[in-house]
Amino acid sequence: MSGDFAEKRDHMRDWRGLIVAAGQSRRMGAFKPLLTLNGFPMIQMTVQSLKNGGIRDITVVIGRESDRMREVLAPMGVRLAENPEFASTDMLSSVKKGLSGMRDAEGVFFLPGDLPLVSPRTMNYLKREAACLEKGTQGVIPLLNGKHAHPLFISPEGYDTVLAYEGEGGLGAVSCQMRMKKIEIRDPGALKDADFPSDLEEMRTYARKFRGISTDRCEELYEEVRLPAHIRAHCRAVGDLAARMAENLIGSGACLDVELCRSGGYLHDLCRLQFHHELAAKSFLERKGYLALAEIAGAHGGFEKEPESICQESAIVFLADKLIQEDRRVTLTERYQKALEKDPVKERVRKNIALGRRLIAEYEERTGERLEETCIHE
Repeated sequence: MSGDFAEKRDHMRDWRGLIVAAGQSRRMGAFKPLLTLNGFPMIQMTVQSLKNGGIRDITVVIGRESDRMREVLAPMGVRLAENPEFASTDMLSSVKKGLSGMRDAEGVFFLPGDLPLVSPRTMNYLKREAACLEKGTQGVIPLLNGKHAHPLFISPEGYDTVLAYEGEGGLGAVSCQMRMKKIEIRDPGALKDADFPSDLEEMRTYARKFRGISTDRCEELYEEVRLPAHIRAHCRAVGDLAARMAENLIGSGACLDVELCRSGGYLHDLCRLQFHHELAAKSFLERKGYLALAEIAGAHGGFEKEPESICQESAIVFLADKLIQEDRRVTLTERYQKALEKDPVKERVRKNIALGRRLIAEYEERTGERLEETCIHE
């Protein structure tokens, strides 16, 4: 079976997400789900981690500060379940609260609310493993260097075991008693949670390196470099298009970091007024600790080694930039018309057009959306 067909088949499964964020956060000394990473409340990043993996139907179990949590989660399009006994019960009670309403699902991916840094690549791997479980297997446990990581996948055959468990040790203990498939992963983010203040600082450093940042944080960087208004408008248009493209690709079975695409587009021309502006932006973002964003900025004008697929954040931002002139949608021909008039045999322009055509063809085949037809009408 081809990888593309497997992706399309798997994304059609009724897999759901369960996030529990009802606890007291006593060890942290502050309510963890509302602490910020890269300008986002942590709970939003946790939800986005599942969405990046193509999990659309997500339930978040809330308890403490429920009004504020409802407000923060409203834009995320999730279901909410409330655990009114959050102050006197453990995490497993919140898991049961959410899982009891999902018994018709084909499987559930579980994340604690303070574990927001799972990569899309890990989600892709776990989905493939979940899709081929042998009969009688109750789920999948990812391992990082032998340690239990996240997200945990629970198959329908495991629901009753979790819901009936009354022993000590919570979900970790019950999962050890279940018939689980264990797989090794290579994603440090799948183990990073926030129990203590030192954990939070480590998570913030990791998030800066590998994840996207909020639009408010992007605007702060615009101000820092005094980016002119017309370049800001171009960057916002590229970022918004890149995010929409990523969401459409996820809808067709890919796993991608939507906010990395959005903020990569927002920041790709951050140093546009400087000589070799791609490299200048890359250097600027590296100094800030934004390594993944730096790579995207450095590659948006062209690649030393071309991406194999559109299903890479740098490729998506590259293509989005080629379909935006100033702040409006254009075709590749329109985008490069003036450049070709100046130098009709310029190698870099020719290479970028050819790459753009290839990426457009793959995107359209995967999603069914005609990119250049869409831009003509917008």
